[in-house]
Amino acid sequence: MDGNGAKALSARLEQQEHWRQAHAVARGEQSATDPDAWELDELGERVRLYSIREEHRQVVDGQAVLVIQRMTKHLVDDRWETVYEVERTRSLTSG
Repeated sequence: MDGNGAKALSARLEQQEHWRQAHAVARGEQSATDPDAWELDELGERVRLYSIREEHRQVVDGQAVLVIQRMTKHLVDDRWETVYEVERTRSLTSG
């Protein structure tokens, strides 16, 4: 195995170990592997950040804005919960 292969394997093992922090995974209540693992960007303390983003239009304080949300998973009560967090907003009105 070359250096790149070893890095990829190490990263995959780290991701899997991080996923197993959830007791719900160990009990079989959640998937043994993260179904969104191929979209995973970052690991943090009890949080997983993904490249998956959603956009929608919304009115905030009377102004039309585009809201961009990033998919995250948080370890809550021993299980991974998916949360779409606002990453940024952009005004859709000129002026």
